Amino acid sequence: MSVALTNDQLQDIASKALTHWPLEVTSLTLISQSENTVFRLETADQGTFALRLHRPGYHSLAELESEQIWTRALAEGGIAIPKAEPTEHRRFYVEASLGTPATTRQAGLIQWLPGEALSQVLADQPSESLLHETYFALGALIARCHLATLAWTPPAHFTRHALDHDGFVGDAPFWGRFWELGLTSQTNRDQLTTIRDAVSARLRAMPKNRHNFGMIHADLHANNVLRNNDQLYVIDFDDAGFGWHAFDLAVAVYDQLDFFHPTSRFEITSQALIAGYDSVRPGCDESFAQLPVFLLIRSLMLLTWIEDRPEVGREDNIPMLLDIAFQQFANL
Repeated sequence: MSVALTNDQLQDIASKALTHWPLEVTSLTLISQSENTVFRLETADQGTFALRLHRPGYHSLAELESEQIWTRALAEGGIAIPKAEPTEHRRFYVEASLGTPATTRQAGLIQWLPGEALSQVLADQPSESLLHETYFALGALIARCHLATLAWTPPAHFTRHALDHDGFVGDAPFWGRFWELGLTSQTNRDQLTTIRDAVSARLRAMPKNRHNFGMIHADLHANNVLRNNDQLYVIDFDDAGFGWHAFDLAVAVYDQLDFFHPTSRFEITSQALIAGYDSVRPGCDESFAQLPVFLLIRSLMLLTWIEDRPEVGREDNIPMLLDIAFQQFANL
C-alpha cells in the first residue's frame, strides 16, 4: 500500500518533473487520482498535455517503457491513442521526488485528447439505441486492438505482468489476495476462498493460445475510451498485460451489469459488444462463452483494488461488490 500524499505534495512533484520538458507551462491542474495521479497541463503555445505520476511499486521503469512499445504498435495498427511527449533528452519517463522514497514517482507526459469519455456519452438515462450503438463501436474497437496485437511481435526485452491463472488467483495475484480481504468478515473470506478455488479450476481448464491470449488493455471501461466526433481514442494503459482476450470484453461491459442500474442494460450492451467484436474479428465464440467467469474476476479484483487504495475513498462499495461476486458465483 502506497503512502497517500497531499494535493500540495503531488503538485510539487509534478512541478519538479516538468523541469525535464522544454515547455512554457501556464497552468497545472490536478484532474484525477486513481492508478495514477493525472494533471492537465496548459502551455503558452505548445498545446495541452496530461502529466501522469505513476503509482509507486505498481510498475518498474522497464515495464513502463514496455507499455510505450506496445502502445506504439497499437498506433501503427490504426488504434487512436494519445501521443507520448519525450523530454529534451528523448526520454519518456523521468523520476521526480521531494527527497524521500514515499514521495518518489515516475512521471510521463502525453498529449491531451479532445472529446468526452463514453461514460459521459451514456450519462443519465441513455436510450437503447445509444447503448447499442456505443457498445457495438466499443466491441469493434477491442477487436481491432486484439488484431493489431496479433500482428505484432514483442521484442526480447519486453516485460509486462501476466493476467493468467497465477495473475488472477495464484499465490501473488496482480491485484492482491482477494480471499484475505481485510474490510469484511471471516465468513465472507471463507466464501471468497471457495470462489478462488472454483475460479482456479476454471482458468486451469481454459485454453490459452495466441488467438485468445496476448497483450490486452485490461481496463477498457467507458471512462478509458474517449469519443471525438466519430473517432474513438483509447487511454490509460496502466493495467495492460498478457491476458485472455475475454477479460477485455468483460471489463468493457462490467459497469453495465444490472446490479448497477435501475433498468436492465446488460443484455443490450453485452449483445452489442459481442456483435461489434464479431463484425471485425469473427470466430471468437469461445471467448464470448468465457465472459461470466471474467465478469466474476472483475468483481474480485475490485475488492482488493479498493482496499489497497484508501486515497480513492471507495471502501463503502465493498459490501455491494461482495454481494455481486457472491451472486455471480451462484450463477456461474
